[in-house]
Amino acid sequence: MGYRDGIAEGQKDIAQEGFNVGFGQSVHVGYKWGLVRGITSALASLPDNLKEKMFPNVQCRGQLQDLNNSVQEISVEDALQMFHESILQSSHSSEEPDATLKKATDSSRLQSLSKDLVILLHECPDVKISEELTGDS
Repeated sequence: MGYRDGIAEGQKDIAQEGFNVGFGQSVHVGYKWGLVRGITSALASLPDNLKEKMFPNVQCRGQLQDLNNSVQEISVEDALQMFHESILQSSHSSEEPDATLKKATDSSRLQSLSKDLVILLHECPDVKISEELTGDS
């Protein structure tokens, strides 16, 4: 009976350790992706006259809409899958080169959209950008 209890406790400890590692790897990336989705959605939802005040440049407003469309095309499930594949890729880099390149491209797409948002917001002098958004993940 003691042996079974020991095995059960060991399995719980390993599961908790795995959870802690996974949580640590994903919490910052998930939080930052949530910021990007929320900010682009909120800005795109503003009335046109307010967008014109915040983004006087017509090209910037177009970039904002394009960025919002790109962000909204990625479902939560797709973003999770991209992140999961990037974790697997970093731990198993011996895959076929084409598959590795595709996964790296998908993963970097999330980071690229975040950087694009920061660049766009820097062009808007009335918007202050939080360190949470500009920090590297």
